[in-house]
Amino acid sequence: MTEKAMPLAERLAALEKLEGEILVKAQRMVPAGSKLTVVDNFILGAIKRTLSQSRAFRKLVEDWNFASAAVMVRTQLDTAMRINGIRYMQNSESDIARIFGGETTYRKLKAADGQKMMDAYLKEKLTEDHEWVGPLYDELSDFVHLSFRHFWPVMAGTDDENQIAFFAISAQDPKKVESNYYEVTDAFFRVTKLTGMMLVGLLMARHSPPPPKVSEVRE
Repeated sequence: MTEKAMPLAERLAALEKLEGEILVKAQRMVPAGSKLTVVDNFILGAIKRTLSQSRAFRKLVEDWNFASAAVMVRTQLDTAMRINGIRYMQNSESDIARIFGGETTYRKLKAADGQKMMDAYLKEKLTEDHEWVGPLYDELSDFVHLSFRHFWPVMAGTDDENQIAFFAISAQDPKKVESNYYEVTDAFFRVTKLTGMMLVGLLMARHSPPPPKVSEVRE
């Protein structure tokens, strides 16, 4: 017997719960009075973007807007790629300061290995640690750029006997079948969880007190 699939409402509830967990953990990492640098501001902005996109994704799914919801998975993945990219910058503080100052853009920066920090490079680096990222990124490209994937949701039905297809052009999917959203919702949850973990981890590394020295522990 196969396990019953989790309803769409439960999937969206789990995503909303994850949003709350990311926010609480991030707040704990940066208590009041913390000294923040330009990189910290970049990270906090990324947390805001991550939570905003997650909320928007849930609303799009609830509104039966598959095409736009699928694009949100890609934009959430873009955030993860750029946060991970901080590890490969030559000097993260000065590089991000240049971005904030309007001197350059992320993709024009050069990593410590001399490579430009374009999407392809960022995807490769994140895939080195999470092998599922590359295939998902490539699949999601079909939703960002107009492709065949934008056409199948407009089909409202068929008359096989007379070989007729019926199309409905509207902002919402003509067939409100929640199982069509299982895969994209699971993918968004996975990407959001990865993004949140990296963001909280960065804040922890930057603001947690250093471990005591061996001599101090012995004393």
